[in-house]
Amino acid sequence: NRKALSRPKPKYECEEEGLVIVSIEVDRNGKVSKATPGVKGSTNTASCLLSQAKIAAMKTTWQADSNAGTKQIGIIKYRFSLSN
Repeated sequence: NRKALSRPKPKYECEEEGLVIVSIEVDRNGKVSKATPGVKGSTNTASCLLSQAKIAAMKTTWQADSNAGTKQIGIIKYRFSLSN
């Protein structure tokens, strides 16, 4: 139930589109400590999308919560589209 303080957008480096779901682990300070892209629910697992989704997820920062466990697990959804 934390809010993202900074959520950078992934770069587009290929001609692919679709949804990439990234499983994340967040520490008490709101820093993403682990990101696993392409988990269940993803509609495209092209390596160029997965790598950029992981980079963006690792740069995302969340509200700190001193009462949280040592790690909290969540997801971030990135929708890649060729038409803007």
